[in-house]
Amino acid sequence: MHRSALVHNPLVQVILNATVGAVLTEDGRTTGVVVYGPDRRRVEIRAGNVVLAAGAIENARLLQLSDPAAIGLGDGRQHTGRFLQDHPIIRTAEVIAEDFRLLQDRYVALHRGKRRLFPKVRLAPGVQQERGLLDATAVFVHDHSEPGLAAARRVLTAARARRMTERPVADVLTALHTPVPVLRDGYRRFVFGRSTAARPSAVWLQVWLEQTPDPDSRISLSAQTDSLGMARAQVDWRVGDREIETSRQLTRWIAADLRRLGLARVRELPAMQDDDAWRAGVTDAFHPSGTTRMSDSPDTGVVDPALQVHGVRGLHVVGGSVFPTSGYANPTLTIVALALRLADRLAVTAPPGRDPGATVRPGGDGLSR
Repeated sequence: MHRSALVHNPLVQVILNATVGAVLTEDGRTTGVVVYGPDRRRVEIRAGNVVLAAGAIENARLLQLSDPAAIGLGDGRQHTGRFLQDHPIIRTAEVIAEDFRLLQDRYVALHRGKRRLFPKVRLAPGVQQERGLLDATAVFVHDHSEPGLAAARRVLTAARARRMTERPVADVLTALHTPVPVLRDGYRRFVFGRSTAARPSAVWLQVWLEQTPDPDSRISLSAQTDSLGMARAQVDWRVGDREIETSRQLTRWIAADLRRLGLARVRELPAMQDDDAWRAGVTDAFHPSGTTRMSDSPDTGVVDPALQVHGVRGLHVVGGSVFPTSGYANPTLTIVALALRLADRLAVTAPPGRDPGATVRPGGDGLSR
């Protein structure tokens, strides 16, 4: 949506330089939010419906910053911030291909116009269920050390974003210094949609994992405060034994298939044998979820299937934080679908003929509209 569509929409009031500090409630329903300007001026924004859409970390933090008794989290309060999940990513093996082009042409990103296809190898659902494993997928990561190609990619990426690289002159000169591979790869990319034809310096097997929901993996309030004096979020992200076992099983099955097909041999990395090495090498995918999980009952979660906080009418949460489980795939499309469904529901329940926009009171120099 273009900025002007929000600024000029009579049903939308855009407030800048404002940080939400808490949710306001009264008699079991939300009445608005508390907002602070950069000068710490406190403003109450009154609204019959409040939607928290600040991500899995901040959604949980905002609920915890609110008065637990007034907000009525009650039975569901023990779940707020808990069950933090992400998508663990771990390199488990080096792949030494007999013919690097067979893997590179099939398992490096493919392109068609502005669309990108990223081929992956998925753990079969039947085997997953039979062995009690988590959902998982693997990708072949190709490292390339050709400086001209790397420089050309930086220039192209920056041009698409309408910005400059950190060293624009040096990048352009480096790309021009090796015109043959740059032109060859450009031809492959824009005519056939295939990635580089250059020999990779190394190929790694990288596993992306679902996580087991763990109540001890959580977001809580830190003793440290931000510039407004509010408690910061404290992140305690935990990865369990099932994640480790799933990554190893998938790696070994892929390695066996590569050998059987005569495509490559596999050298296992220390993470395949050493749990400490696995935990030292794992990273997240910036896909936090689960901290305000959806449930039929406040005994097992924070929001109901309509995304309303249990026991608090008019208070809704949307985003990856409502996922009870997270699978292995990127969460964006599911988050958008949930947001559209909630928007349709709120539009239907809004009083006819009334502006559903919020009321700001009192005003102050710290906020601008």
